[in-house]
Amino acid sequence: MNKNKKKYRERYKKPEVLTAVCFLLPAVFMWIYWFFIPAVKSMRLSFYDYSFITPERTRFIGLDNFIRLFQDKDFIKALEHTFLMAAVVVVLIAVIAFLIAVLLDGNIKGKTFFRTTYYMPYVISSVAVSIFFMYFFIKDGIGTRLFTLFGFDNTTWFTSTKYALLLVIIIYVWQQIGFYMILYISGLQNISAELYEAGRIDGTNKAQAIWYITLPLVKPTTYLVITLGMINAFQIFDQIAAISKQSPLGSPAGSTSTVVTFLYQQSFSYMDMGYGSAAAMVLLAIIFLLSLIRMFISKEGE
Repeated sequence: MNKNKKKYRERYKKPEVLTAVCFLLPAVFMWIYWFFIPAVKSMRLSFYDYSFITPERTRFIGLDNFIRLFQDKDFIKALEHTFLMAAVVVVLIAVIAFLIAVLLDGNIKGKTFFRTTYYMPYVISSVAVSIFFMYFFIKDGIGTRLFTLFGFDNTTWFTSTKYALLLVIIIYVWQQIGFYMILYISGLQNISAELYEAGRIDGTNKAQAIWYITLPLVKPTTYLVITLGMINAFQIFDQIAAISKQSPLGSPAGSTSTVVTFLYQQSFSYMDMGYGSAAAMVLLAIIFLLSLIRMFISKEGE
């Protein structure tokens, strides 16, 4: 027992461990200060009737904010939009990013250029990208005319209650594809070329190789893509804020409202921080539960 303790102590006295701790501690402190403490404060505020304007009138109201939330039609509508966007966005991102990664992982000319081109939108400001797309989806715009070929109306999308949410999804997916493409490419590069060679010897074509070799071996990457995509999709804000412009968040007529825009409006526009914090806690609980479900499914599949 003493020998084991001695080995344990010697191992954790190594300079590499001390170096790692020195690099990790600032990040840990920053995370605690900027994320953990605000989350705890927000959780506490969700049980209070609290306003920035009249903080002296703060009073404990228990679960009243949560009860009020699920009786609020605007919140239910925002919740529906959030789930719809998350479901569509995650599927589109996973499929498109995988297909692009497969194409750019092959022996094609200029693949470094194409990888950079696909990744570039991810590092550009979300507001700038949104404004750029808005010019294409005005009435008689290039994007609008293209979609009329598929039966869509020739109208300004960001002012239409019918198409505004779809425009947000298109902008977000287009901007995020590059990041998830890189994740898939890193996963594809870990697959041995010998497996594909063995498949060719057995007579498999490219489609069969992707289905029977590539897809099963990139499952860990797919689980990562789904998890990150889901968490990020539930927090879409910049694109909606850009489309709403000077109008209330979620415009036109609440057609692009989400839980994030709802809690922002309640907290900072209406100064009802307790109610907004309750909405934030609901969002946190949803993301946490979906992450647990995803982890359970991935373990079952192993």
